[in-house]
Amino acid sequence: MKPDTDMNRSMEQRDAEVKKTLNILDEMPRIETHHLFRAHLLQRIEAESRNRHVAGAFNPRLAFFSLLLAINIAMGMLMFMHHEPQTAMNRNGAFAESYTEDYGSPALSYYDQTGNE
Repeated sequence: MKPDTDMNRSMEQRDAEVKKTLNILDEMPRIETHHLFRAHLLQRIEAESRNRHVAGAFNPRLAFFSLLLAINIAMGMLMFMHHEPQTAMNRNGAFAESYTEDYGSPALSYYDQTGNE
């Protein structure tokens, strides 16, 4: 039965501390603000927001967006204003030609010659 008495004692101590704290809060004097406090605060917030927009003209988000827009426009110009429009057939032919140039040298044709013998 010892744990029950310890538990009851701790609950009584906690309740006493809560009552003591509430009494201290009830006895605190009320703080009165100036009657124009809200008007002055709103004027100050408005003035600082105006100054922030004027003084802080550099906006990193806007700069990043502008950079991405410029890159996209440049890429579009490179794609659509290419001097030689290539068809799919021309690109495949150019690829096949480069393939034969790369792998059609006599040094790499050893296996073809030995297979024919």
